[in-house]
Amino acid sequence: MTQFQLIVAGILVAVLVVASAIISKKLAALRNPLQVWDALNNIGLLPIRIRAWIFSTLVGFANPYTRSINFRITELRKGKACGVMKTKKISNPFRCVHAAALITFGETVGALAVFSLLGKKDRAILTNINAEYIKVSRGLLTASSVVDPIKDRESKELVNTVLIKNAAFETVAVLTLTWRTDLMSL
Repeated sequence: MTQFQLIVAGILVAVLVVASAIISKKLAALRNPLQVWDALNNIGLLPIRIRAWIFSTLVGFANPYTRSINFRITELRKGKACGVMKTKKISNPFRCVHAAALITFGETVGALAVFSLLGKKDRAILTNINAEYIKVSRGLLTASSVVDPIKDRESKELVNTVLIKNAAFETVAVLTLTWRTDLMSL
């Protein structure tokens, strides 16, 4: 290795050490995915793709089922989540995405949208998934979910919809997620 390559490698290692220190502090806050997402986005030295990979890996640690699909969260804001999924490795014998992979992807994006609205002591658990398969899904898929702000703190049920589209922006599946909520904090 040349001296320049050693310097670049040293800088990269230093950046990764700093990033891992910040991430490890925020791991305890994984109940609040928006806080972790914002912490990663405040690390200006990391490319956006690396930040998305780190966040998606952390989601995989929090929800091990998501490790079976190749997804990246691309946007996370209060009440909104978007992600992409590459589908080469999760195709079934019919050369389309397996239904369970679509549901895992949609549930992950929908859950992040819901959890971004919850306070520290709030809880939400998924009680129902309704999936409508509209078109055969192949290639790069995009999922998005938008949840309205919670206005009624006494409500015990929250419903959100996840749209999954293909590369041609055709809707391939619509998931309706029903959550049982315990909203304790203000």
